[in-house]
Amino acid sequence: KKIYLFNWLSARALWISQVDLHSPSRFPSPQMWRDCLNTTNTDPLPSTQTALRKSAVRDILGEGIINLAQGLAGAPEEITWQGMQVKISSLSNPPLWFIWSLLWELYELNFCYELYALDWALIPNLWTSSDKMQLTCQTLLYSIFPGESSLMMWSESLPQDLHELGLCATDVPTALLYINKFCHLLSAWPGAPARLQYPV
Repeated sequence: KKIYLFNWLSARALWISQVDLHSPSRFPSPQMWRDCLNTTNTDPLPSTQTALRKSAVRDILGEGIINLAQGLAGAPEEITWQGMQVKISSLSNPPLWFIWSLLWELYELNFCYELYALDWALIPNLWTSSDKMQLTCQTLLYSIFPGESSLMMWSESLPQDLHELGLCATDVPTALLYINKFCHLLSAWPGAPARLQYPV
C-alpha cells in the first residue's frame, strides 16, 4: 500500500499533464498501471510479464513517469499533494481524511478520463476531423466539470464549496448547469434521444 501511494503521488502531476496529449487509445491498461504503481527501483527480469508491461507503459507515457514511480528507496521525508505536505512515513497507515480525499480525487479523475475516452470512441470523426472540431469537443467536455479550464480540469483542487461539486451538487440549480452540458455532450452519441438536445 505504501509503495502504491508513494508512486501515485510522485507520478500524479506528470500523468495529469499528459492526459490530453494523446488519444485515449494510447493510455495504459489497468494492469499496466498496477505494475507501474507497485514497482520499485529494482527492475524485474526483462523476460517477465511485469517487465514487458512496464516497458509498454514506458513506450506510451515516456521515461519520465517510470522514473518517478521507483518506490521508496531514496524517497524524501515529505511529498506535496493538493498543496499539503504528506509525510512518507504516514503512508503505511494513512489518516482517514487523507484516504477519503485521495479516493475522491481518483474517482473524479477516473470519471473525467472515462467520459473523455468514451466520447472519443463514440464520435471519433468529430474528435479527429479538424483541430477546430477537436477544440470544440474538448471545450464541451471541460464544461461538464467545475473549472472548465483545459488541462486544469484534470488537476482541480478538492471541492471546498457547493458550486465546486458540479454534477454531484445536491443543490439543483447548481447541478443543472453541469447536467445540461452533460446532456449536450451525450446528444452527439449514436442513438441518443433527441430530447437530450434541450435544456432540462
